[in-house]
Amino acid sequence: MPPRCQLFSGRLPTQGLALRPAKSTHRTYATSEEPTPAVKNPLQRRRGGDLGSHLPKNVIPKDAYIPKYPYGDHQLFKQANKGLYGEQMIRFGNNVSKDTETKTRRNWKPNVLSKSLYSVALKKRIKLRITAKVLKTMDREGGLDEYLLKDNVARIKELGPMGWALRWTLMQKPEVIERLRADAAALGLDQAAIDKQWPTLQMQAEQRAAEGTLVRNVNSGAPVDLEFAETEGQEMWAGEEAEDQAALEKREKYIESRAAIEYTKATKAAERYLSRGVVDSVEEGLKLAFIRAREREEAAALLKHKSVRKQQEAGFTKAELQEIRTRFNLPNIKDHTARKIAYNQRKRKMIDEAGGIEAWNASKAAAHLARVAEAGGEEAFLKARKAEYAALIAEAETASTNEAIDAERRTYYQIAIERADRAIKAKAGSGEADYVESTLEEFRKRNGGLSEIYRAAQRERSAGGDAWGALVNSSKKPADNRPRV
Repeated sequence: MPPRCQLFSGRLPTQGLALRPAKSTHRTYATSEEPTPAVKNPLQRRRGGDLGSHLPKNVIPKDAYIPKYPYGDHQLFKQANKGLYGEQMIRFGNNVSKDTETKTRRNWKPNVLSKSLYSVALKKRIKLRITAKVLKTMDREGGLDEYLLKDNVARIKELGPMGWALRWTLMQKPEVIERLRADAAALGLDQAAIDKQWPTLQMQAEQRAAEGTLVRNVNSGAPVDLEFAETEGQEMWAGEEAEDQAALEKREKYIESRAAIEYTKATKAAERYLSRGVVDSVEEGLKLAFIRAREREEAAALLKHKSVRKQQEAGFTKAELQEIRTRFNLPNIKDHTARKIAYNQRKRKMIDEAGGIEAWNASKAAAHLARVAEAGGEEAFLKARKAEYAALIAEAETASTNEAIDAERRTYYQIAIERADRAIKAKAGSGEADYVESTLEEFRKRNGGLSEIYRAAQRERSAGGDAWGALVNSSKKPADNRPRV
């Protein structure tokens, strides 16, 4: 029997037994009892715990100098700026019914995952939003660091702003710098070039100290501030991709100017062909002009070569060249320029002695008159020349299927006909501007990708339109391809 029950039953003496006093019914504000320990919330982080050091915003230094991403931010699919998407973005299309072929608009979004990937250089995991395609590429490359550090243009385009910042963060680590220096040395690069392109942290510190990059900017009315100036050592992280982008823009400007000159020459040649009666329309004249563009260039080069040779054979003395400089007040021109002016002056004198330009041209046209007489008259000569040019145009138009033509000439004909078609369309529109724009579009189609979409969106935005709507509308089918209601 328990002791308390024994006490109540009278079997145990009450002497020496201390019973617990009954609790007072009055409310008290202090007690000697131990407080009941509070139950810890399992969802609450402990004090001083990890509050997100694995996130990219805490991995990438906030106050560090990061070069500008050479390809810019994504303007149409902006969530790709905060992850590794590998240039993937939302796409639009149709669901087509098997029975009625009814088309319903739909979209395809990239398969975006949230993964914690370990970085060997940073010695920690980084939580990133990454697509399945990039994750597969990363497994093939050998990890996050290998994926970020691969040095080619295509990989830099895939990285995006977030990958670019992570790449720069990795390249600041001494282990990565030593690895890059070792790879460059294995390729046989000069040590001076290696030190300039991949300086160690000690070299960077010495360079900053030598150049005085830690400067004190004292502005009138502004507090004194310390800042690091951008040095060549910091700019080295921009990579070769920015140079490639600048080269691409330079190439586009060259193509634009070349297309304008090409269109002007072709239209003038077409007008000459039409005025001479060797073609029946401007369209045929443009086709013939582009087909014979190489012949005209070779003839112009030959004519220039003959002119230079005649100028050299004229035998102008130093005194005569100096007299030309004095007469025309051109003291700084070179000898070949003075020789050209002197030759033109002598030729003008010969034309005057011959009785004028008409008499001079008549004497020079003897060979042409002989060919006309051999053909049986002006009309027969013109008819034969017209038939020759018509056969040339027909041969160029069927060059893609004509196996008798060699590959080089077939390619030349195909390019000439493509340019002629663009010129004909431009002639019906705004002329030179349309031809230049179509030529640039053709170039960007061969060398573009998503960059052309971004350019189109940028143009739409600068014009005050809806860039996203422009992309959606560009993916829609024409009216004749839509299902009938």
